[in-house]
Amino acid sequence: MDSPFEYRNCPNCGRDDFTVIFDSNMGEADLQKGIKTVYMLWGETHGRHVKCKNCHLLYVNPIEKASKINGDYSKMENTDAPIIRGSRLRAAKSQLGLIKKYKSGTTLLDIGCGEGFFLFNASKAGYTTKGIELSQDAAEYARREFGLDVEAKPFEELRFAENYFDVVTLWQVLEHVPYPLMVLKEVHRILKPGGLLATSTPDIEGMLAKIFQRKWWNLRRLHINQFTAKTLTDMLNRAGFKNVFSIGYKEYISLSMLVIPLLKHLKVYERAKGLFHPSSTSGKIMNKVTLAYPSRLDNCTVIGFK
Repeated sequence: MDSPFEYRNCPNCGRDDFTVIFDSNMGEADLQKGIKTVYMLWGETHGRHVKCKNCHLLYVNPIEKASKINGDYSKMENTDAPIIRGSRLRAAKSQLGLIKKYKSGTTLLDIGCGEGFFLFNASKAGYTTKGIELSQDAAEYARREFGLDVEAKPFEELRFAENYFDVVTLWQVLEHVPYPLMVLKEVHRILKPGGLLATSTPDIEGMLAKIFQRKWWNLRRLHINQFTAKTLTDMLNRAGFKNVFSIGYKEYISLSMLVIPLLKHLKVYERAKGLFHPSSTSGKIMNKVTLAYPSRLDNCTVIGFK
């Protein structure tokens, strides 16, 4: 019987020399489950985390086979969109402001665009946008709700023309990707000379990760690379990007996004979920009450130029 796992060398420097930081807590039954997106819910399963002795990237090894990962993401249901919509649209405006500050242009590709919240803001600002999203459900939401051009295919299957895009973004994507350096090299190829890449991931050395440690919500099965601003910058440099530096933007989280994970953890959400439905009065209020915070608290964001 074939193993469901594959071993990989460091996805940044390619070495096979690491220290085990902590072991996997997944059982066979966990591998049969699909992928769910649950915001800020701790205590989920995770793989064995190792740290490269050469470049210091923290990553999961072994991982589930790439074909299994892509298949699970393709089937992932879009259940959280009504709850996160308001907060994500507000954060997207801040992300777009970051892009416009450092790069003008017209063509923008968002890889792993999810439900299209950032792309929608970019299209309103005048960009000619294209989105890629593995989740069939999320891609359909982006097309239906915002009229966006989104393809539900793996990025590696789409061979865009060289020197085509002015801007490429990967918001919360590289932590999911088995071979992120290969993705970044392909992004470099399709960017125009002087084009901008913006990417963000959870930050394993961020303040919230240090506070919550093993209970940090970004230690989860679907996150197979754990970056810091330093290791993410290093990876962009290895992919050929210039003038690479870390930056921040303004994130938002609603009251619903804070309370629902807590109730789910306490296993009382099912009894109270009617109060949180986006169409209910209480749900509308809790979705409108938002907290703004610096992205650096939980994420590292790095930009670079071709």
